[in-house]
Parts: sequence; structure tokens; C-alpha cells
Amino acid sequence: MTVRVEVAIVGAGFAGIGMALALLRDGRESFVLLERGDSVGGTWRDNTYPGVACDVPSHLYGFADHPHPDWSRVFAP
Repeated sequence: MTVRVEVAIVGAGFAGIGMALALLRDGRESFVLLERGDSVGGTWRDNTYPGVACDVPSHLYGFADHPHPDWSRVFAP
């Protein structure tokens, strides 16, 4: 079976997910989001540093129309 789409997004990290959301907001549904890993997340999924916190407030790592208000800390661990 062949499926044709207008847009192929490579990578389901922050930018890839952001692009998919932007396309949906624009009313475009003919796209595919490709990810080689087992789940979404990109760099933030693949690279963890136990005990180290990020220097950017957690709520900024999200999208305005999909907020995540339940962060356990202001600066993500």
C-alpha cells in the first residue's frame, strides 16, 4: 500500500512536534512525522544527566496550546 503525503517531518523531537502542530493549526493534515526511536522526545529523550538541572524554566519547554502545568520543579531535572 502506498500512502502519499505533502510533508514529511523527520524527527519527533521538539522541532518536529512543533512543525506538526503548526501544520495542524494551519489546517494541513497531509503529513507524516517520522522518528527512528521508540518514542518522541529527540535529544531530551536520548540525553539524560541525573542530578543536573536545566537553566531554562520548565514551562518554556512546551507549546502554548498544549501546556504542561504539572512540572515537579521550576528548572527541569
